[in-house]
Amino acid sequence: MAVRRFWTGITGLSVTLVVLLLCFVYFAIKIATRSHPEPLSETAAAVLDSTMVYRNSFGVPHIVAKNNHDVFFAQGYVHAQDRLWQMDLWRRTGRGRTAEIFGKEGVTIDAFLRSLEIRTIAARQARTISKRSKEILQAYADGVNAYIEESSENLPFEFDALNYMPEPWTIEDCLIVGRVLSFELSLSFWTDLTFAQIDYAKGSGAYKRYLPRTQRGPYVLDTTYTNVRPPADSQTVAQLSSSTIAPSASSSSAMLATLRAVRSLLGLQGSGYGSNCWAVKTSSGAPIVANDPHLSVSMPAKWYQVHLSSPKLNVLGLSIPGLPLVFSGRNDNLAWGFTNVMADDIDYVSQRLDPKDPVNYYIDGAGVRKKFRYRDDTIKVKGTSDTIISIRSTNVSSVISDHHIGKHPEILSGFHRPVGTGYLSSEKRSPQPTCLTFRWTAQYPSDEVLAMYTINTASSTSKAISALSSWGSPALNFTIGSRAGSIANVAAGLLPQRGFSDPHLPIGNVYAGGDWTGVWQLSTLGALENPRQGWVGSANNPTSPTAPFITSLYEPISRIVRLRDLMGVYKDPSVRDVQMVQQDLNSPYATAMLRKVLPILQRATKSMSPEQKHALSLLQKWDGTFSPVDKAASVYAVFLQRLMWCTFVDELGRPLYYDYVHLANLPLRRIEELLDQPLDTLWDDVRTKSREDLRWIVIRSFAYAVRDLQTHMGSDMDASSQLWQWGKLHSITFPHVFGKNALMKPVMDLGPFEIGGAQTTLNNSEWNVATEDSTAVMLPTRVAPSMRVISHLADSIQYVVVPGGSSGQPLHRHYSDQMQLWLKGGYVKIPVGAKPDVSFQLYHVFTPR
Repeated sequence: MAVRRFWTGITGLSVTLVVLLLCFVYFAIKIATRSHPEPLSETAAAVLDSTMVYRNSFGVPHIVAKNNHDVFFAQGYVHAQDRLWQMDLWRRTGRGRTAEIFGKEGVTIDAFLRSLEIRTIAARQARTISKRSKEILQAYADGVNAYIEESSENLPFEFDALNYMPEPWTIEDCLIVGRVLSFELSLSFWTDLTFAQIDYAKGSGAYKRYLPRTQRGPYVLDTTYTNVRPPADSQTVAQLSSSTIAPSASSSSAMLATLRAVRSLLGLQGSGYGSNCWAVKTSSGAPIVANDPHLSVSMPAKWYQVHLSSPKLNVLGLSIPGLPLVFSGRNDNLAWGFTNVMADDIDYVSQRLDPKDPVNYYIDGAGVRKKFRYRDDTIKVKGTSDTIISIRSTNVSSVISDHHIGKHPEILSGFHRPVGTGYLSSEKRSPQPTCLTFRWTAQYPSDEVLAMYTINTASSTSKAISALSSWGSPALNFTIGSRAGSIANVAAGLLPQRGFSDPHLPIGNVYAGGDWTGVWQLSTLGALENPRQGWVGSANNPTSPTAPFITSLYEPISRIVRLRDLMGVYKDPSVRDVQMVQQDLNSPYATAMLRKVLPILQRATKSMSPEQKHALSLLQKWDGTFSPVDKAASVYAVFLQRLMWCTFVDELGRPLYYDYVHLANLPLRRIEELLDQPLDTLWDDVRTKSREDLRWIVIRSFAYAVRDLQTHMGSDMDASSQLWQWGKLHSITFPHVFGKNALMKPVMDLGPFEIGGAQTTLNNSEWNVATEDSTAVMLPTRVAPSMRVISHLADSIQYVVVPGGSSGQPLHRHYSDQMQLWLKGGYVKIPVGAKPDVSFQLYHVFTPR
């Protein structure tokens, strides 16, 4: 009896514990998903007429309203309903207010972001945009605020976890989100400081050894065709001489550390930020437009699918949480998408200080001084006392080099980068004290909301092209197709009219003709319309061979070359054909590289080990396709990693090498050029007494690569082995900000998943070249397609997918229900019609108060 009572007690206790655990899980899920919408809700709101929100099985909303005000009100509401914390984090970042929720680790980041003046820029923009834009933004903000007010007890769990409430949303907040996007795509914030450090360490003009020399076509505005719309008058920009005042190395390195921390907070771990977009004519007469922007991987998804319908509007596609309208998508008559121009749209300005009186700086070369303007700013810090910072400004801008985390860049970065050693040590600092201010095209007036509204409602390519004259930042290539059969490429955005300073370095001669004289509009270059080839597109390739200086930061032409080749194969493509193109894993860049290095390796086989000969045989049979199961892709990728390391690190040193290769398109393009220059001194290892050459570096890099694979993955000599498969080395994980906590990581993050692709394939999956350990072989993805959308204007369906889902709530099914579709090349089908079909269910009704 005692034994029976014992086991009965144990059983009862076990059952009780299981029930309590299930209850805990149930309530945890309810709390974590409580803000997600439930069907058949009704709200009395500030709408003019009844407004309906329908959702399909993936939670994608279709908003039906009787006027434009109400459709944008409801868009703000559903954005907040699904992504409010994501929106709040973006605006807090732009305003420099992350320390209020994350504590003192956010102070230095906030100080930098406040000195970047994003909130000041947005406030100024709010005063200058059109009346229509203000109306759209106000309706959207009212919708966000309606949700915040209505759901104060059921907000996303992140607000509870961090113990704060969201503030009301404003027009200015929308514009801040837009300028944060501009900051993400402004690559020169990073490269100009990197080049300045190379010059400081190696001598004036040394950076040019590491800058790609050529900008080969195909071009976005391909002038080989005669039907390029002629450009309007625009001033030509000259770049003749380099800066005369260099920033100190300590300022440059500290700024780079700060930028790394800011990008980490925003989830910007990648570098390329490219995209593919193309429009191709079909036998139906109506073209297909396809778009897949490549951005840093993160959770929730960066994009939000939505369908907006009113008597004057019927548009569907991808929107940005925090902004109204559809950014990439289609309406009844038009489809459009975009890619990054990779524009050089920012210059640091190195201004000379008075070493005897730090409240003054020099305003010309004759020694005339002027006092800094000072503004005290309070950073509220969670869990401790407020921090007071002083932001000083010159006649150019605020001094952004005053606020940095140079001593501890590893706090939020992906790897530890040593600073304060070698060329960055105090004994080599510039004897002339300087500070860094900046010029940025995002500071100039523009009206992106008006441009996007006009495109959302346009019926022809010509109307869409005209609308882009008000687009300012970020600079983008737009690809457009119309139901009538027209297709076009047009670049839009503001670029600087520079003086005589070198665009790759901080401006040092700002008072002697080196400063900006204004900006010019990219759309004045004209548009490429209806070329004979039957398609137009862009993949971050050069804009035009005849334009003024735009950038040196273009991606390798591999993706646009592959797209051109595939468009030659698919003469009359179907939607399925276009889906296959978006999933393509072949790299013309890789095959071109192998054509140059394989002959060198083949001549060295007598001295190779069996494992090296095996790896070489894999490369000899390889067609350049980065399939997850391909072993040759692994050999090539690790060899490429090693080739860049062995070529550049001896001259640059580890810290500066990491800064240089952070923007992967620079070393990728430069190393390809160097393979055609076997006598270039960059092939020599300066650490040895002998003179190395191209052949020696290639063979050594290959030997290192095979050793790395053996050390970290094991031997692959067994034919049945899967150890060297590309997917084993190359995975993808989508991190949430809370995923930095080890206990929350399994719930918040998605992955890892084995995937294919590379930096130079259409299905882009960039890995981090700047690994801390020079023998590391794992190459996880940091940039990937942030969405895929295909619009055939003769079809009644749009095909679209995001890596994640519509919800920002980690335990909700719509947080990740599109991930497997994204991984396996699937799409969500969304009807184009203004009235929802049977795949949609009514979720919410707004009625006038």
